[in-house]
Amino acid sequence: MGGEGVRYQANGFYPINEPPARRYILADTDTIVKGDVLHDDGNGKATNAVTSFDSALLLGVAAADCDNSGDDGLEVQYYPNDLKTQYRVPVASNAAITQTAIGLNVDMENNDDIDISDAVTTGACFRIDAIDISTLAIAANTYGYAIGHFANVVSES
Repeated sequence: MGGEGVRYQANGFYPINEPPARRYILADTDTIVKGDVLHDDGNGKATNAVTSFDSALLLGVAAADCDNSGDDGLEVQYYPNDLKTQYRVPVASNAAITQTAIGLNVDMENNDDIDISDAVTTGACFRIDAIDISTLAIAANTYGYAIGHFANVVSES
């Protein structure tokens, strides 16, 4: 799932299989970068100013850059949240990702990477399906990349 021929991004969630059709939504007064996780700001606008998943407000992943910092009424393109699309995302951590991370449900570190030490026990998360610690992956991001999909963890009562 990695190595030669793979383009490694410095930041962001990048789909590695066919994502759902792009949608458009009015952007909050943010500078949104392709690959940022987007949430509803509570007023029906997309924001990337969230650093943990919120099940109720998670919209999906920015499919293109959008600089609406001047509050120009711009719309951002995004891939809506779904449970099928796999994404490659850089790991933000103190150590390289290892095989033990496969199957973990983790939270974001920023709006464009994940924190493998922050396990999610309920609600929206990023579920790690595979890892990429190839030489090229580590050269692009010291801690490697996770490959996975968005999921919802339901707490059992």
